[in-house]
Amino acid sequence: MLAAATGRPTESVVLGMSAHATGRGTDVETYHLVWADGGDPPIGGRGGKRKGSTTVRERPFLTGVHVTLWIPLPDGARIAAALRRPVWGLRLGRSQDLVHVRSVTNVTLHPAEDAHIGHALAPVGGHDAPQGTLLRLADHVSSDRLRTGFADFLWCAEPPEHSRPVTGAYRDGDQAVWLLAPSSVDPADTLEPEGDDEPPDVGREPHQSGQEQSRLDEAELTQVLGKSKGASKLGRPELLTEHSETVRDAARAVAGRIASPGVLAARPGFWRQVETAALLHDAGKVAEGFQRQLRPGGEPWGERHEVLSLAYVDLLTRHLPPDDRKMITAGVAFHHLPLTSSSRRDLREMYPPEAAWKKKFGFDPDAGPGRPRVQVPAARHTALLRWLAEQLGVTALPSETRRLWELARDAFERVQADWSSPVPPEDGLVAVLLQGAVTLADRSGSAQVPLQEHMPLPRDFIRTLVTPYPHQQATADTVGNLILCAPTGSGKTEAGLAWASRQLDDMPGRPRLVWVLPYRASIDAARDRFIRDLQAPPGAAEPDIGVLHATAARTLLTRATADDCPPGPAEARKARDQANAMRLFAQRVRVATPHQLLRAAIAGPSHSSLLLEQANAVIALDELHAYDPATFGRLCAAMRLWRDLGSRVAVLSATLAPPMIELIRDTLADVTVHRAPPGTAPDRHRLVLDDQPIDAPDSLARLRAWLAEGHSVLAVANTVATAQRVYAELAPAAHHACPDDPDAAILLHSRFRAKDRAEIERRILRRHPERSVGEPGHRGGGLVVATQVLEVSLCLDFDRGASELAPIEALAQRAGRVNRRGRHPDGPVEFRVHLPETARPYKEDALHAALSALRRTPEPVISEQTIDTWLRHAYDTDWGREWTRQATRHRDEFFDSFLTFTDPFHDRTEHAAGLTEAFDTVEVLLERDAEEYFDTLNGSDGDPLLATGLLIPVSYAQLHRLAKDGRARLDRDHARRARHPPLWLIDAPYSTETGLDLSTANSSPVPVETVL
Repeated sequence: MLAAATGRPTESVVLGMSAHATGRGTDVETYHLVWADGGDPPIGGRGGKRKGSTTVRERPFLTGVHVTLWIPLPDGARIAAALRRPVWGLRLGRSQDLVHVRSVTNVTLHPAEDAHIGHALAPVGGHDAPQGTLLRLADHVSSDRLRTGFADFLWCAEPPEHSRPVTGAYRDGDQAVWLLAPSSVDPADTLEPEGDDEPPDVGREPHQSGQEQSRLDEAELTQVLGKSKGASKLGRPELLTEHSETVRDAARAVAGRIASPGVLAARPGFWRQVETAALLHDAGKVAEGFQRQLRPGGEPWGERHEVLSLAYVDLLTRHLPPDDRKMITAGVAFHHLPLTSSSRRDLREMYPPEAAWKKKFGFDPDAGPGRPRVQVPAARHTALLRWLAEQLGVTALPSETRRLWELARDAFERVQADWSSPVPPEDGLVAVLLQGAVTLADRSGSAQVPLQEHMPLPRDFIRTLVTPYPHQQATADTVGNLILCAPTGSGKTEAGLAWASRQLDDMPGRPRLVWVLPYRASIDAARDRFIRDLQAPPGAAEPDIGVLHATAARTLLTRATADDCPPGPAEARKARDQANAMRLFAQRVRVATPHQLLRAAIAGPSHSSLLLEQANAVIALDELHAYDPATFGRLCAAMRLWRDLGSRVAVLSATLAPPMIELIRDTLADVTVHRAPPGTAPDRHRLVLDDQPIDAPDSLARLRAWLAEGHSVLAVANTVATAQRVYAELAPAAHHACPDDPDAAILLHSRFRAKDRAEIERRILRRHPERSVGEPGHRGGGLVVATQVLEVSLCLDFDRGASELAPIEALAQRAGRVNRRGRHPDGPVEFRVHLPETARPYKEDALHAALSALRRTPEPVISEQTIDTWLRHAYDTDWGREWTRQATRHRDEFFDSFLTFTDPFHDRTEHAAGLTEAFDTVEVLLERDAEEYFDTLNGSDGDPLLATGLLIPVSYAQLHRLAKDGRARLDRDHARRARHPPLWLIDAPYSTETGLDLSTANSSPVPVETVL
């Protein structure tokens, strides 16, 4: 009709339409059937008279048909003028009724999320109104009128009374309007091929002029979504072109952060490859199956959009060198699933050579109801191809006779051939880094969470210290890797920050500071300290310091890289997870556990971004001595990788034994060692060895006497069970000595819920801060009973201390919380070491070595030199030499097995459980907290980082004992529904005062305080 008005052969304009009729009727038509030879057909099997085969047909028709068209400018003005004075008569419908134009009005359309649907014609998925009827309508007629193309649309004969949610629509007042783009090619090439034909060759040129084609392309692409409203953080559906541009821009931000350190310095094209892969990574979402998946009520497509994206990679990168094409293809292909896996779904299994590629990505003549026959309509393909080419600056598209599905098939075969066999280690490492860059950019763009540029750690941090110690000034002048040995209370943390500040001066990009602590229980306290001491960005009240909790990170990273979901709760949950996952990466200062950093070795879509974030970083390992030889060795292997990634490492400790220093030197090759000069810390303690256990009657009586005298007392046990017993015995005496003080007695260990433990730490810090110069000897008394969690990061000060015998490093750290800076008026104060009844959780040889060293002390006063002597003696034993052999072996094995990426796209998640078990730690949830946990995890405002506040770390031995007693079960149901790793639920006594009580279970070895 519009062509009749303008006199043109065709009118390919974008338009919206609403149509309804006020009446209907029936036309009776008579048919006279005859044979081709002129004879009459029989009636009822008998021949009849002439016209005896007459039949009557009823033909319904509509009356009072009203059609409203919305045509955007400038076409709208041209068409409006033609409708006023048409070239040919305007006729509509089969009956060729004459059309009368009632009015032409200029309106402004606004993007809409809800509107009155009325009788508007909508694309499939435009709304979910139950009144909608699916219509198969002609959307293009060839100029010779011999062929007609068809498409599916939604229309309501009886429209809904109220506004409804709409997708991809505009609003004219309250009326919903969907602007529909016409087909730009012959209908035989589009949605309804004849026979087994398919869409056209991918290189076919358009019929329209450049300006007109640009308008058609834009209209076509405004209907192609990258994310539905629920999955988008924009609060509306996100176009594929929008998402692609956003991720490409995020890749540029990642490049600005990481720059080209280490191995990347020799790969000048690396970031260009990342940027191209980021733009093309979701091009396969152009498929109609994926588009329908995003619509309300849509069904999962069932195919991988990234595999179809490979066709566009092939078309748009042929001008690049082979190595660039290889890396770009890998970045696109593997941003969701691995190439191969022995434990879960992988791309090679999904798309074997015999796969039905044509039906999956091309043309399926047997498509079921609601499933598209053609995956990529030609007009949509050519519009996207031209848009991508313009973004990449590709001026000449290749001439190609293969179909799009053939290009995807051939590209997938090549990517398999490229990465199925072992590759050189450096090539594999760079490939994993590229995968990490693409997934990080995708997360950042999807979550609309930019990477922070503000660095809370100020340049020249040393100037913020009023009178720095010599070792602090020395670290501030050090460029490169560092080992610092300085006693507790001598400003070791400030020295590490001064060193990190100096590294920022000559490192490229925007380095991050990662502060690594051995105990999970200590990282929240470290974060609070950095919030207090570092600089907030302009306009903010405090600096944004990140915390990498292993369990929360595992959940977030797993779910944030999961498949795209149809609209619904899972889709919204993934959007939240992507935003929360970015909280693991956005900040430039983070506190972490080694477990989280070492999990980067798993690589793959979930963890390769963690590996990338360890490039061009400043990494401070605080109290590295606290690890067993296996973990120490693995961390040394990670140091070697960090060196190759252009990062710089500082090891900070008050008690670093000579073999540890030598192993770090051997690993890093180039490292500066600084020691605090003698006399940095005054003599603070008088050592007393006590053969009685710490919970023996005489030992408890002595501790009660200290409390009665008004001293603040620290008692440190090796196991949680012992700490709970000692606390139960001493708490009444502490409360008697300090009446009306709710914090007179406090218990701290690892088996508290994380949020309870954080609150306990804050209470202890308020109650027992470092002593100021001139404070009186008695500061209010009070008792703290703790385990190893007190050894790191908490700056505390007590008047008297007692501890069970432990390795030398642990004893030195425990003593460092008593008379911390040597300011007690009594001078060196008593620190008692009690022999335990059992070596658990340590090895017996380690305690024998420690006891032997302590007994060699010539006098009771402990100095810095005394601790160095103890360390040398303890490690110059059979136990110490075996420790060194084990640490070296674990370093080499972990580097060769996990940090050498000769098979970069093979799934390593099957090793994740083994890596976690190597730390002998698993987080569990009380049955009574399950409802709150899953509400926090999956609710409308769900946040896995907050949900971790309910988790409790226990050892695998303790978990197995609980499971054997029927008090622990693995909750797979919630895990399957919410798409997160399964969690153990336990039934055991718990209180916010004493924590988890496992004493009622059968006795078995109690492991070391949970690391991480």
